[in-house]
Amino acid sequence: MKIFKINLKLIKVFINNFVFFIIFLFSISCEKNKISNFTISENLINFLNNKNYDSAFIAHAAGGINSDTYTNSIEALENSIENGFKLIEIDFIETSDGFFVGGHHDWPSFKKKLSNNKYIIDKKPMTLNDVMNSKIYNKYHPLTIDYINDIFSKNKKLILVTDKTNNFKKIVSDFTFDQNRIIVEIFGRDNYFLSIKEGIINPMFSSTISDYNFILENNIKLIAIHSNDLVKNKDKYKKLIKKNVFIFVYTTNNKEFIEEHINVNVSGFYTDFWNFNKNVCTNDTCLTY
Repeated sequence: MKIFKINLKLIKVFINNFVFFIIFLFSISCEKNKISNFTISENLINFLNNKNYDSAFIAHAAGGINSDTYTNSIEALENSIENGFKLIEIDFIETSDGFFVGGHHDWPSFKKKLSNNKYIIDKKPMTLNDVMNSKIYNKYHPLTIDYINDIFSKNKKLILVTDKTNNFKKIVSDFTFDQNRIIVEIFGRDNYFLSIKEGIINPMFSSTISDYNFILENNIKLIAIHSNDLVKNKDKYKKLIKKNVFIFVYTTNNKEFIEEHINVNVSGFYTDFWNFNKNVCTNDTCLTY
């Protein structure tokens, strides 16, 4: 009888632990399915599906202006809006006092574009005030978070594409207009899942053809790829298009490249100088790079 009681106790312990283990596995499965079934907002899907040219071109780094690229400037942004762009990409870096400003890649790259030669070309962030009092190439005014919020709040058809920052919580907190109108380019698989958990509604996964199965397995609906990767693997990207994945290619201003691939292998392009109303490049040099 004593042995029977001990065994019964062990059985109860085993059953309790087994039930706990099953619940644990189920919770993991639910969380995984929650992420795997994630998609982009319905409004964005409808916009990208309309097949108008304003949904097929992203103004790269706020758009080219006067043959200058990567300015991320007020003038470039306003020029792109005037030219009919709805999708506008801006690269972001953070100031030393914690503000987003438009700047490509990093602080040394940003400082090299400043014409006053006041700042040492190093990785040290500038203050917001110093950025506001600087000019890019002695011509253009840098984009600040307040200016971006103001422009995108007033122009409700504009969609912001962010680049060069994976500070997802700051994106959610600092951009005060409709988060459904923000596309966040994501670098890295872990960051893709993290972005969703931290509130990003429209993640754009920056990928290569090596991510093909990952994209399908996780129901990723929006990706960005390099033009070289497209050229080498266009048949596979065509398969993703047929599976309702939106694919944007960076970067081209070349008519032949655009006409060969649009709505066949890809959904659209990052561009500096493409006039989609006239179907022409507006610069002397019209390259894919």
